[in-house]
Amino acid sequence: MTRSRKSEHIKEKILEEGVELLSEYGYHGTGLKKILDTVNVPKGSFYNYFVSKEVFVSEIIKKYCNDIEKRLDDYINSTDEDPVTIIRNIFEFSIVEHEKNHMKGCLIGNLAAEIGRSSQLCHAQMENGVKLWEKRLSHLFEDAQKQELLRNDITALQMAEIYWTIFQGGLLKLKINGNMDQLKDMLDIILNSFFKP
Repeated sequence: MTRSRKSEHIKEKILEEGVELLSEYGYHGTGLKKILDTVNVPKGSFYNYFVSKEVFVSEIIKKYCNDIEKRLDDYINSTDEDPVTIIRNIFEFSIVEHEKNHMKGCLIGNLAAEIGRSSQLCHAQMENGVKLWEKRLSHLFEDAQKQELLRNDITALQMAEIYWTIFQGGLLKLKINGNMDQLKDMLDIILNSFFKP
């Protein structure tokens, strides 16, 4: 492996470990030492890859968002299901994934609640990620409207924003009550009742 490829490989490992630890312990609870010890990288070497913790976390956010977007695109492009079924399946899969991860919640939602706008760099990455997700979802809602599967008196983008916001709020509530079925029921009510024509 060439030096540049090895460097990229180490950087990727640091980012992957960062996603896991940030999801579990948050921004302030995640120390660089723990991450670097896990991937066996000396602390001084960290700054060869990232100029600061803030830059590091912003790259984690970008990686996290890109990974989710790729999985969404792969699924959407590989299925011939109707758009409402696709939307339902995406969120049901997300709920199952959160359950497998011991209900840590969405990394973006967690970081938004913890650091908000205190980091301009991280905030910009979070905002960009949310916009990209909502744009992809809005295309599905728009297709569903064209097929007359959903109401058309509100825009597809508004539907995407409402649905995603309810999902994120449900994930936060899930941390309190641990009731997975309640979140599933709420999303079903929105999709099968409020959004119906």
